[in-house]
Order: sequence, then C-alpha cells, then structure tokens
Amino acid sequence: MWSEVVNYVSAGQDVLIIDVGYLTEKVVDHVIKNGLLNKMQQLSIRISYGDPKSGIKYLAALKHLKKLFEAGFRIYWSRPELTGILQNNKNRTSCVYLDMIYNVCRSLQDTTKHDKDVNIIQNRTDHTYLVIPDDQALSKLNNKEITELYIRYLTSVQIHCKEVIRLGSVTDGGWNVCHDKSYRPSLPCLVYSFGINWDFSFDAAIVEAYSCDVHSFDPSMQRTDFRRAGHIWFHNLGLGNKTEIYRKDKWKISTLKDIYSDLGHKSTTVDILKIDIEAMEWISIPNMIQTGAIVNVRQLLVEFHAYSVLLQHLYILRSIYNEGFRIYWYHRNPGKRNIIQGKFVENTACYEVYFIRI
Repeated sequence: MWSEVVNYVSAGQDVLIIDVGYLTEKVVDHVIKNGLLNKMQQLSIRISYGDPKSGIKYLAALKHLKKLFEAGFRIYWSRPELTGILQNNKNRTSCVYLDMIYNVCRSLQDTTKHDKDVNIIQNRTDHTYLVIPDDQALSKLNNKEITELYIRYLTSVQIHCKEVIRLGSVTDGGWNVCHDKSYRPSLPCLVYSFGINWDFSFDAAIVEAYSCDVHSFDPSMQRTDFRRAGHIWFHNLGLGNKTEIYRKDKWKISTLKDIYSDLGHKSTTVDILKIDIEAMEWISIPNMIQTGAIVNVRQLLVEFHAYSVLLQHLYILRSIYNEGFRIYWYHRNPGKRNIIQGKFVENTACYEVYFIRI
C-alpha cells in the first residue's frame, strides 16, 4: 500500500502531493487518520469538493481544512483551477490548488523538549526577502541575469497578508485584494481601475464588498463616458506619462495627477489602484512617482508586461519599493501567447503583482 511506503521512506523532510480529483475527500481522510502527515514538511493538495454543475461542498472542504490546520499545516499559497468554474457563477471554482507548510521545521523539532523550546525553533526563521540591488551591482548583470532577477523579484512575497480575497472573475478580469483590517478599503473609499476590456466584474465586486466609488478607465473600448452603476463611472481615457492624444491609436490618455485634478481627487486617498494597460505601465508608473500621485495609493495592483526584460524595468520596480510598496501576492498569467519556456519551469511575459503600502 502506498501509505506504508511513505511511512517507510520518510525522513521528516518530505513533500506530499495529492491530486486525485473526486477522490479528494477519501484520500485526505486516509492521510489524516493514518498519521502520514506526521512525517511531512510540505503538503500540496488540489482540493476538489464538488463539480462545476452541482456546486461546491463547502462543509466537507472546511472540515478537512480544519483538520489539516489542527495537524500543524499552514497555507502559504493558493491557485484557483479554471476547469472547475461553476456553471451558474463564473466568480467561483469547485477546485483549488493549496500549498501548505508545517509550522515547525521538522528536522529541528525535538519532541522530547518542552513547548518553550519548540517556540524557540519556530522563531528561527529567515525574515529577509529579495531586493533589487543598487545601480553599481545592476550594471554588472548580463541580459540573462537581468531576466532571472526580474522573474525572481516579481515572484517573491515581501509582506504577509493573512486574508487575500479574489474579487471578480476567477479567470482574467478578476483581481486579488488584501482584506486584512489594516489594508482593506473602508468607507468612504475610492478605487481607480485602469484596463477594463468590457469586463467590469472586478469593479462590480469592489462595490459589492466595500461600497466604494469606482472609476473605470479604458480608451480601447471606444465608448463615451457613462455611469455604469450607482458607484461605478466609466471614462474613455487611458493612463500615460503625458496628457495628450496617443498618436498610435488616437486615444486620449492622461497622467494620474491630472486625472486626480479633473475628477476632484487631488487630496483623496485611493484605496486600490489597479493597472492593466498592456505595457504602458512602464511609462506611467515613473510619472506617478515623479509627480507624487502614487503617494495617495494604499494598494497597488499591476499587470507587468515584458516579453524582453530591460534593465530599466528593474529600476522602476526598485522605485516602487522605495515608495513603500511591498509585494503580498503575485499571479502568472497563463495565457498561451504569454508563456516563455524556461530551463526547469514555464515563465510568462505577464505577471499580476499585488502591493500594499507599509
């Protein structure tokens, strides 16, 4: 039996992966009851409680998650499975990938010692994170090293948000928000959403969750300004480093500072600033920093686009860090046209990166 093999070969530093579809409930029960988790350091599980047609078995999922928590495992990452999206609710999926880690390093844990000694072990944690070095160090990097640093940086978490919630569509169009009390929007609140492409699911979910005023921007829709709902205003306007008519597409674009002025938000806190503007972020963000417009922002959500990584991209990411923003979540855009094959893993040209201002 496979459980006997695990017990035999395990040395307490193992990773257990469970991806068994509709057998999830049965296998997780077996793993918990037979003590297999006692030898595991990490657990990766594809939880599948229900199906797209019948819905989600929330109670069964919560019972197992509670047992895993009581066994000492803590979730450090999650990813929705797109094939499990519910037929009657495109904002929910019956299938989620969860990555967990045991709350103590097992190789350091000595079960013969007292609890206070275990607490000491728990505190032996490296709280540092990856940062972008100074100009002198960056100038010594070759193109391959620049790209590797860029990817590592965008996929490194710098601060812990305990409750990350998905608002809007599970697929492209929805975004995550840090819902921790210190960072979540509270009334009166304001959200700017750049890049809509006719998908207002995130903007509508923001209103439903927080009752914020939401201003949505997208010149590519070629639609005149209108009020979509009680708290949502659409603007036929894009974000850039100048206020002008963008020559390539004849779109009207503006700096964030000028938009603040035009909408009467010069001194108003922007609780969430979402930017998905197809590589225009690389010219817009430096202007936001230079003009001080970014100072008003509490949460910054950006999709970074780079099929070819430049040194300038690292400078801009470092400047965001220097403004006090820390990454709490990221998401690789899995669209086929964005995939770049790496040596061991697939990378993407588009990363959704989520920041909170500390």
